[in-house]
Amino acid sequence: MTRTPDPAIMPLLALVVAVVWLALSCLTPRLQRRGQRRASRALVLAGVPVLGWLTLEWGPGLGVLGFGMGLLMLLTRPTARRPVPPVPASAPMNTPEGQR
Repeated sequence: MTRTPDPAIMPLLALVVAVVWLALSCLTPRLQRRGQRRASRALVLAGVPVLGWLTLEWGPGLGVLGFGMGLLMLLTRPTARRPVPPVPASAPMNTPEGQR
């Protein structure tokens, strides 16, 4: 016989799943370009039910906040790799002659 989960833990579980979704969305920029596309699609498909569950358990205020955070994560890519600026050729090298 299976036990039904305690109703008091369901809102906390919904919040934990939403935070895990946000953490995974922060890690997608670390993937290769092809993997990023697949991960973004998977995050959108998984995020819709998570957002619905979050809204059901915590109300429309947190649901809208979760939607905004998810949209921000998917569109801005906060941990995206940034190109390293090239070093000018005239810059002194890290040698004793170049140091003063």
